[in-house]
Amino acid sequence: MHYLKTASFGGLFTVTFGVAAAFQIAFSILGVLLAFLSPGLFHMNGAPATSALGAIGVLIFLLVFGLCINAAMSALGALVVMGVRHFLPKAKTA
Repeated sequence: MHYLKTASFGGLFTVTFGVAAAFQIAFSILGVLLAFLSPGLFHMNGAPATSALGAIGVLIFLLVFGLCINAAMSALGALVVMGVRHFLPKAKTA
């Protein structure tokens, strides 16, 4: 809680972006596995991918798009926390 009340925009952005990027990378690894096992699950312009290489191309596009959305959401989240941090509970002193 102390970090939320004292961190800069950059610090808050880094933490939120790092957590979300780790989640995306973990699911991208799962996506690579699925690209080799069942490339037809990945659609390009409405048509299913016919090879693992095509499915990995779709996966790369989704990863880049997801990371851009992640950056936008992390920036907005950091701004929201900075805007409402004075409403966060105070730390108890002994």
